[in-house]
Amino acid sequence: MQRSFYKSIKFIIILLLILSAIDLFITAGLRKNKTRYFGKLNKICNKDSLPQIAIFGSSVGEMGFDCKIIQSSLNKSTYNFSLTGTRFMQYRSLINEINKPKNNVEIVVLSEVIFSLQEVKAITEIGRFMPYISNKNIYNSLYRIQPDLTFKSRYIPFYKYIAVTPDYYIQSFVGWKSSFINKQLTDTMLGQIAVNRKWEADQDSLWKYAKPIPILIDTAVLEVYRKTVSQLVANGKKVIITIPPIYMPKGQKIVDLTEFRKTLQQIAKNEKAVFWDFSEAMVDKQYFYNVQHLNATGASKFSLIFADSLKKIL
Repeated sequence: MQRSFYKSIKFIIILLLILSAIDLFITAGLRKNKTRYFGKLNKICNKDSLPQIAIFGSSVGEMGFDCKIIQSSLNKSTYNFSLTGTRFMQYRSLINEINKPKNNVEIVVLSEVIFSLQEVKAITEIGRFMPYISNKNIYNSLYRIQPDLTFKSRYIPFYKYIAVTPDYYIQSFVGWKSSFINKQLTDTMLGQIAVNRKWEADQDSLWKYAKPIPILIDTAVLEVYRKTVSQLVANGKKVIITIPPIYMPKGQKIVDLTEFRKTLQQIAKNEKAVFWDFSEAMVDKQYFYNVQHLNATGASKFSLIFADSLKKIL
């Protein structure tokens, strides 16, 4: 009986060691990945050649800022750290990672959309952050959104594998493969995801029948946003708060940006940042594939406009 008990304990220990080794192997592969979302986190968390201009936002920013154009126009290294589906309260963890007084980052661009300052109750694509779940900034930001899931993912062994998708393992393989063949894949788009799609026909119906969309601004989120901007400025970063182009046909007011604009403008004024509103800078639907997202052609045009604006203040 006693021998059987010790055998069981031995088996459990060996199993835990094997699983721990597999866990370390998967995480190490993801941290070697230089592309897609894991590449963005690795670039920030590993302090891997941080750019002079860092852009943060959701999918609107990820698709709307062509960093190759901005980089070429200003002769400053540029990278788009925006993440599809994430709001400020989630991607601020990445901002906090680069928010140091002595690093390469000179300009931080915050690309804001109508849901940026809303309360967030669920983490989007937590798997993207799992390789760095123990990182203080990432853990604290995610914990504020979804405490239970974040705590379990960090402190309960192997719990995080409940929350990840199959792509998590695929991207680990990509990281290891590039390392083994000594050929690191690079992000030629510098963080941008260019979408080569034309205007979607159903968007016209949306404008025709949609009811007005309210913009909700949560006071707690707003205060965190203000403090983040203040800390960036205090650490010597020039902060550009911007609203990218939105397609809004003349005479149709599905979204009233007035209060949203005033709020961002006031924060910029109070914290010595810069606010630029490009929401009405492009009115031709050929530059969009839906109401909020620029296609590749639109992103190129907008990035030239943005770069020219940045030149004037530099």
